[in-house]
Amino acid sequence: MNWYLKVLKQYADFKSRASRTEYWMFVLFNLIFASVAMIIDNVLGIAFAGTGVGIFYSLFVLALLIPCFAVTVRRLHDTGKSGRFILLALIPVIGTIWLFVLLAKKSSPGENNYGENPNFSYTYNESTDEMQLIDHSVDSSTEDSVILIIVIWMAFSRFFWALVPLFTESQYSPGWYELVNMLMGIIWAFVPFGLAFAVKSKTKQIVLFILGGIYLLYSLFDVLNSFLNGASAQGGIM
Repeated sequence: MNWYLKVLKQYADFKSRASRTEYWMFVLFNLIFASVAMIIDNVLGIAFAGTGVGIFYSLFVLALLIPCFAVTVRRLHDTGKSGRFILLALIPVIGTIWLFVLLAKKSSPGENNYGENPNFSYTYNESTDEMQLIDHSVDSSTEDSVILIIVIWMAFSRFFWALVPLFTESQYSPGWYELVNMLMGIIWAFVPFGLAFAVKSKTKQIVLFILGGIYLLYSLFDVLNSFLNGASAQGGIM
C-alpha cells in the first residue's frame, strides 16, 4: 500500500521517474480495488443497464485516471523513454506488447534526462557527517513475482467475467457483452506474452507464456464460436 499511496501523492506528476516496483504494485492494487467496486455495483443493484458497472466503478475510474497516466509516463521515463511512448497502446497487438515490455523493464542505471534513479536516494548521516546512499530497490525476483500475480489475477477476472452473465443476465446487454468480451480476450492474451520478455526467471517466463497461450486459445475459440452461431442464425433466417 505504501507504493500505491506514493502514486496518489504524486497525483499529476508527469516529469519524474517511477520504479518498476512502484508501477506494478500500483497496477496490482488498482485491479483489486476496481474489481471490488464492480462487485459492489452489482450487489447493490446500481449497475448501469447493459454494462454491469455502476456509479462506484465509474467514480473510481475517473478518480484514478490522471494518476494512472502519470505513473505510466514516469515508468517510461525511468527506462529512459519519452512519455509519448504511451501512445503505443493505440497500435493493436504489437504496440500493446511493446508498451508492456517497456513498463516491465528495469530502471535505467543512474541519472537520466528525467532525474535520479528512484531506487536510490541520499540522506545526511549526522554521526559520520557524510551523505549516505539508501537503496530502495526490491529484489528482481520479487518484482517478477508481482508481475506474475497480476497476470494470474487477470486470468481469474477473465473467468469471472465469462461467468457473470449466468448469474446477472439482466445487467448485461448480450450484444455489448459478447463484443467487449471477445475484444478484451484477444488484447489481454498478449499481455502475458509481453511481460514474459521482461522477467528474468525462466520458470516465470514459461508460466506467463502458458497463461498467454490459454488466453489466446480461449479468445479465438470464443470468436469462432460467435462467428459460427451468427452464420447459423443467418442460415436459419434464410
